[in-house]
Amino acid sequence: MHLETERLIVRSFRESDAEALYAIKTDPQVVEFCPDFIDIGTQREDMADTIRAFGRIEEEGDADAWRCYAIESKETGRVMGCLTFSKQNMLREYEMGWMMIGEHAKKGYASEAAAAFADYICGKLGIDYLIAVMDVDNPASRRTAEKSGFRLFEKRTVYDYSINRYADDYFYFRRYASFCTLTNRFYGDVPYYGRSASDRTEEPQT
Repeated sequence: MHLETERLIVRSFRESDAEALYAIKTDPQVVEFCPDFIDIGTQREDMADTIRAFGRIEEEGDADAWRCYAIESKETGRVMGCLTFSKQNMLREYEMGWMMIGEHAKKGYASEAAAAFADYICGKLGIDYLIAVMDVDNPASRRTAEKSGFRLFEKRTVYDYSINRYADDYFYFRRYASFCTLTNRFYGDVPYYGRSASDRTEEPQT
C-alpha cells in the first residue's frame, strides 16, 4: 500500500522500520492511552516479526485483520508514526486509528495521513464509513479525528461485567465516504418525539 499527500507517504511497513515501530509502541502517549498497541509483551527484537505479519495480512487480502501502516516524511524519509486499521471485534465496524512519535506530534501529520487513508480504504473496500474511538481524556486524538473529517457520533460508557462496574468513557466518531448514499448518518438526524400512545402498554386491570 502506498499513498502520497503534500508532506507524507503512507505505506506498508518494511523490516527496516523495526526501530521506528518500536519507538511508536514505547512513546509515552501511546503507552498511556493504548498500552496494548502491539501486544504488551512485544519487545524491540520482535518488531521485524510483527512487520512480517502485517505483510502476510496484505498478501492474503484479509480486509478485517488488524495491521499498521507507516507515516513517512517526504522531506526526511523518517517514519514518524502509523495508522492502524481493522474490523473492530466487538462493534463489527471498520476502525482506523493513529499513533505518532512525540517529537512529530501537533504538526498535523496524523490528520493529513488519516484523511488520505480514509478516502483510499473506503473506496477500495466499498464501505460507507469508518469509525474512530478514543478515550475522552485524549484531546489530541479528538482534534486529529475532527481535522481528518471524522464527526462525533456519541460518547459511550462501557460496563465491564468481568469486574461488575463501569469502565472508561470513550468518544465514538464516524467518517463517511464521499460516495455514501445513507441519509440518516448521525445521532439526531431523525427527530425523536417520544413514545406514541399506541406504543404504550396499558396498566393491567386489578
